[in-house]
Amino acid sequence: MLAIQTPPRTDGSRLSNVRSVIKDLVLGSVRVKAHVVSEDEREGGLRNLLNFGHSIGHAFEGILTPQILHGECVSIGMVLEAALARYLGKLDGAVVSRLVKCLSSYGLPTSPRDPVVQRRSAGRSYTVDQLLSVMSVDKKNIGKQKRVVLLDGIGKIIERQASEVLDRDIRVILSSGILVRPLPSTPLKVSCTPPGSKSISNRALVLAALGKGECRIKNLLHSDDTEVMLNALVKMNGASFSWEEGGKVLVVRGNEGRLEADGEELYLGNAGTASRFLTT
Repeated sequence: MLAIQTPPRTDGSRLSNVRSVIKDLVLGSVRVKAHVVSEDEREGGLRNLLNFGHSIGHAFEGILTPQILHGECVSIGMVLEAALARYLGKLDGAVVSRLVKCLSSYGLPTSPRDPVVQRRSAGRSYTVDQLLSVMSVDKKNIGKQKRVVLLDGIGKIIERQASEVLDRDIRVILSSGILVRPLPSTPLKVSCTPPGSKSISNRALVLAALGKGECRIKNLLHSDDTEVMLNALVKMNGASFSWEEGGKVLVVRGNEGRLEADGEELYLGNAGTASRFLTT
């Protein structure tokens, strides 16, 4: 990266120390592309895989060009398409983080909100609908159905071609925020089974207390932290609790988040997880 960031020289010495590395990278990329193209000469689907990052990347490029380069837009697209796979439950979040770290190490943007992207594009504004409109003419699409290359690991894809993805799922990834609306007032029978984690158990307790009606929690981790959270919510009239099935199921009756400050101090001890949720 230091060699690439050095100003050009007329004697061509700028890249002399990394010339062999760049040669290996280019040749490796050409070999991969040649293999894929030769395996799919009639574009039956496998060649789509070369377009990882391009479906969303081209959408940004169509709006931000020429200030933001093709490769920079594809870098953003790679991260967002990986995030899409994670959102769909196909990819572990650690892979997305690894991809972001790798691209960032090469000085590439990984988000449309990247400071360099914002500065060079003069903060150009656009809507999610505009991005989806550009994506609608992608060559991988079949009719109106958008198709995106989805990963299920580093160097792995969920199928040997681009996968069909709904607009509503792409919209979630492209949006800067999500508006959460309350569910209909019709009572729901809700049962929650969190993994054995005190942090997630406390989250489940808080969410149940913010709701109205009964929520049954199975597999609640019994710890000092969860005990502190239970006592604190009761003391603040946030919820009432009872046990069923011999203590296997905790029934939470939420008070819609109407917490009331108590005249006495809440003792949290060393329950860091509970203190974090109760004071933020």
